[in-house]
Amino acid sequence: MAFRNKTEIINKFNPDIAVIQECENEETLKNKKSVINYNNFIWCGENRYKGLGIMSFNDWEIELLDHNDEFKHILPIRIFKGKMEFFLLAVWTQLIDNNIYESYVVQATKAFIHYKGLLRKENIIIAGDFNSNAIWDNESPKEFNHTAMVKFLKEYEIVSVYHEKTLEEQGKEKIPTLYFTKNIQKPFHIDYVFIKKKLLEGVSFFYIGEYSKYIKQSDHMPLFVEII
Repeated sequence: MAFRNKTEIINKFNPDIAVIQECENEETLKNKKSVINYNNFIWCGENRYKGLGIMSFNDWEIELLDHNDEFKHILPIRIFKGKMEFFLLAVWTQLIDNNIYESYVVQATKAFIHYKGLLRKENIIIAGDFNSNAIWDNESPKEFNHTAMVKFLKEYEIVSVYHEKTLEEQGKEKIPTLYFTKNIQKPFHIDYVFIKKKLLEGVSFFYIGEYSKYIKQSDHMPLFVEII
């Protein structure tokens, strides 16, 4: 929330693409345009202060592809500059109708099945807040739980950057991405960047923000990945 007061994170890392959950819409952020200096901005949400925002910088362009509103906060995006082209599924899973069995990882897995045409792309990136981990597999239908989602993505040769780099197993992550209610005693790993396996060799930098540096801004730690 209140991303308008946290733009220094963007300026510090100078990203090409930013995926921001609980982000204000463009109208609310307009007074910060000169500070953030983004190129394009795609946003969806029902609350102008709390949606999913995707920003591009450094002359990169983004466009929203055919979006299925059933998966409102999972956005299919084309990223391009000159002859370079990537595809992105930006993720922020939600609780749907107070029904845990239709929410979070279930929503993500069903969305990925719907967008399987994008999963076949060679330059596909999936990034965001999944609100999911293998430790909660028994809280979702087994065909749509976290382990099933990871297995489904692997069928398209799409893997988690974190797990490939650390060689840690799903559900046994040592570095949290969330400190629930900003409590250091309640760490969870629920934010991910998945990419096509062939892109792994181009990952030159991967970093999860540290509690001491970012907890004042959010209970979620920022994830950074550079592909060259």
